[in-house]
Amino acid sequence: MKINFYFLLFSLGLFISPNASAASEHFFVAPGTQFHQLHSEETGRDYELLVTLPGSYQTDKKRQYPVIFLTDAQWDMALVTNILGKLNYDNHLHEMIIVGISYPGKDADYGQLRLQDMSPVPIPGVAGSGSAEQFLNLIEHQFIPLIEKNYRVDSSIRAFGGVSLGGAFSLYAALKKPELFQRYIAISPGVIVGDGYLFELEKSFSQTSKSLPVRLFTTYGEDEYPLFKDPIIRFQKILEKRRYADLSLRNHSVEEGRHGSVAVEGWMHGLLWVFKDQRTGKEDPLKAMFDAMDNE
Repeated sequence: MKINFYFLLFSLGLFISPNASAASEHFFVAPGTQFHQLHSEETGRDYELLVTLPGSYQTDKKRQYPVIFLTDAQWDMALVTNILGKLNYDNHLHEMIIVGISYPGKDADYGQLRLQDMSPVPIPGVAGSGSAEQFLNLIEHQFIPLIEKNYRVDSSIRAFGGVSLGGAFSLYAALKKPELFQRYIAISPGVIVGDGYLFELEKSFSQTSKSLPVRLFTTYGEDEYPLFKDPIIRFQKILEKRRYADLSLRNHSVEEGRHGSVAVEGWMHGLLWVFKDQRTGKEDPLKAMFDAMDNE
C-alpha cells in the first residue's frame, strides 16, 4: 500500500491540470506577470518565480503590500490571481503581491521536480527526493530575499500555501519554521507522504513547544478518496486537540470536492482566513449600487 501512496502522490502532479503542459503555453498567468529564474547550488535545480503585482502597484509608489508565496505556480498561479481579484472587488481583502514557485522550461517534468523538492523523506524510485529541508532553506535564503529586494513587500504580512503535496509541504514549513511566514494554507495536503512523517513531525513539535504562532487553514474535499482524505481529517483533529497557544486554526471541508476541484474553494476560504486581519472593512460594492438606485 505504501508504494501505491507514493504512486498516487506522483500521479497528482500529472492529472491536476491537463492543460498546464500544453506545448503552446508555458504558464497561464495574468498580463504583466514577471518571471525570475535562479539556480540553487543546494538542490542542484533551476527554479522560476512568477510575480503578479496589484493593480495599484505602479501608482501607489509608497505603499508596501502583503505577499503570498505558493507552490505549483504552473497550475495554481492563474487560479489564485483570479480568486484574489474577486476578493479585492468584493472589498473583502486588500491587494497583495502573489509569488508562484515553479520550474523553467515548457517541457519541465513538474511531477518529478515537485516530488524531489517537497517530499520530506526520500521516495522509492524518485531520485533526488526527500529535499524538503533544502527547499525550505532555499525559500528562506534566496526566494524571499529576491522578492523583498525587488518589490515593495510588507515582510510582516507574509503567507505560504499549496495544494496536495504542496499542501503537505506547507504543513511541513509551518512546523519547521512557523515564524518564516506566520500564515499557512494547506489544501488537500498529502499527509500520507513519507509513511506518516508529518504526524511524527507534529508529535515531536508538540513535545518541545506548546505554542504555534501562526494562522493556519487546512481543508480537504468531502468526495476525495477515503485513503487520502481520512488521514487529513485525523491530522486536523490532532491539531485541534493540541490547543497550541497562539495558533489561529481553521479546519475546513469542501462539500462535493474532489482532489482537483477542492483547490477552487480551498484557496478562497484559505485566503480569507489567513489574511483575516487584512480585511478592508468596506461594504459589499453592490450595496453602494443599490443605495444609488434607491436614491434616484
